[in-house]
Amino acid sequence: MALCGTFHLGEGFYYFREYQGAVLLGGGRNLDVAGETTTADGTTEQIQSALEELLRTVILPGREFKIARRWSGVMGFGAKSKAPIIERVSPRVTAAVRLGGMGVAIGIRVARKAAALLKD
Repeated sequence: MALCGTFHLGEGFYYFREYQGAVLLGGGRNLDVAGETTTADGTTEQIQSALEELLRTVILPGREFKIARRWSGVMGFGAKSKAPIIERVSPRVTAAVRLGGMGVAIGIRVARKAAALLKD
């Protein structure tokens, strides 16, 4: 796999990057905002189909691929700010939360900041 970096498409609604020799792809929640405003786990056919089409036509055109895993998550949003919360909660707990649906895109940077707090 020759993907270096984290990529965003469709005004940031889709994102992908290489992970352990495979493509980590997500997004598309803008296609069903009402259905995605939930705390329930589960994928939707509409979004899964859109992700597969993006993989087939844009990310890996003309290449065969196998989907290893599918998942859904609950996005964490804040009422006043879109910025993640990265803070030491107690001597043994550090929080790195509220990534606003951008976990794949900013998760590594947030994790590094959280890990640095553990060293203090």
